[in-house]
Amino acid sequence: MVISIGGIGSVAIAGAWGYIGRKFLEAARSLGLRCAVYDPGPAPEDLPAEGFQRLPDAEAFVSQRADLFHLALHPEDRQWALQGLLARSQTEPLWILCEKPMAAPDRPEDCQEVISGVGQSQAVVLYDFPELYDPITAKIAEVLGAGSSVSIEAIYVQRSKDREDPGNPRNYKRMVHIQYQESVHCMAFALYLLAVVRGGYEAVFADGLVVQASAEAYRPPNAQDYAFSVDGQVEFAAQLGPTTLVGRTDFKRGAPEAKLRIVRGRVDGEPVHIEADYQEGRKRLVINGRCYPELAQTNSYVEVLRTIGRWRSELPAGKLMSGLYPNPTFAHITYQLSTALFLASRSTGQLRIASFEELMGLRTAMTCTGSNP
Repeated sequence: MVISIGGIGSVAIAGAWGYIGRKFLEAARSLGLRCAVYDPGPAPEDLPAEGFQRLPDAEAFVSQRADLFHLALHPEDRQWALQGLLARSQTEPLWILCEKPMAAPDRPEDCQEVISGVGQSQAVVLYDFPELYDPITAKIAEVLGAGSSVSIEAIYVQRSKDREDPGNPRNYKRMVHIQYQESVHCMAFALYLLAVVRGGYEAVFADGLVVQASAEAYRPPNAQDYAFSVDGQVEFAAQLGPTTLVGRTDFKRGAPEAKLRIVRGRVDGEPVHIEADYQEGRKRLVINGRCYPELAQTNSYVEVLRTIGRWRSELPAGKLMSGLYPNPTFAHITYQLSTALFLASRSTGQLRIASFEELMGLRTAMTCTGSNP
């Protein structure tokens, strides 16, 4: 039986055999959604043959009738799908979910091209920052937004896993600098909460941004597949007005699996301390000592689909594309924050950015930097 989740009864996935594509395929099937997939590679041996339609080529994917298209593709492999769907959405509304980052690290110009293309279409384009679709984050935002006076004093973000272990098949998938691959999730979480509390993105950077960072190279088990070295670990501290942001993202050998978030601040003068762990299978939310076990028993990929379904049924498309949601504008800011983090990790001192406009104007070239891994 096909079930509709807020008007979403069908999902088409490009890159379905990859780690994220598989997760979304499993989530959609668990919800009873009709699934169509496109991936030119051989289907995984452990994948059940039933429960989805396999599309023969890229053209069939772009022309597929689906309530939601998920592009589980790296930026350099995503262009054909996004451009094809945006061209189609000139005459019909489409809903598209893209993986991060918004563009390849060495192609910042693609961000504005995507924003322009989406603006000329009838498409709703969202980006997959799973924490922003999670009920845990909704609860955190609710608590912080409940007071008439709210301040966030400190945010700690940790996201890590062992990406160098040669015994893990997933580690043979190519990655980009960790600032874009993984730190972008940390930046997205902090950006969203600060924008909710301060009333918009530009207000987050009203006092500028100061970043200090250090990075270590990634040592992949498939070094021959990399043209140049990429960062696999970064530690950073940033100041955003009264808020101190400290973080660690780590793909090095032996790194623990962690998706930890700690927020400390005040609501109407009263202290608030929030600890959240988004790690699948051991999610946790504790606010001022109170646990919320009902919010921890969720699957992140299922919640992305459920939340998009709810937004589709409850919110105008224009609000989703212009408000505090993971839309192209949001994704672009996170891309620029990743750039700031990368530049800071290459600096001997602090990187100082005076304004929102200066942040959005950051550029850096990363091709042919460093030696072979």
